[in-house]
Amino acid sequence: LSNTAWQVTGYNNGRGAMVSPLTNTTLTTRFSADQISGNSGCNEYSGAYWVSGGNITVGALVSTMMACGDPAGVMEQEAEFQAALSSAVTFQFDGNRLTLRRGDGAMAVTYTRLQ
Repeated sequence: LSNTAWQVTGYNNGRGAMVSPLTNTTLTTRFSADQISGNSGCNEYSGAYWVSGGNITVGALVSTMMACGDPAGVMEQEAEFQAALSSAVTFQFDGNRLTLRRGDGAMAVTYTRLQ
């Protein structure tokens, strides 16, 4: 995962469904050696992460504090996406796709690779 960048194609909204990012928002995640960072639609976020084999632990995420009203629902999207990212316990690559899964096996976040 280290030194890769990804665009979110879907995330678990915490209510049992995978949803796509809102129109006109781009959610991203970058993995450095030990830090995770990106944009959750309005604000930038970052935190620590740890990998052991195919397992991942995402530490507490911190975020900038802008309030965005457009598009409608973007702040809820941020909260749901960050919760989904924090819930991940495993990761798997499939070509240019990355899937993070929760402990119950449900998908947490899906991505496509950015250059």
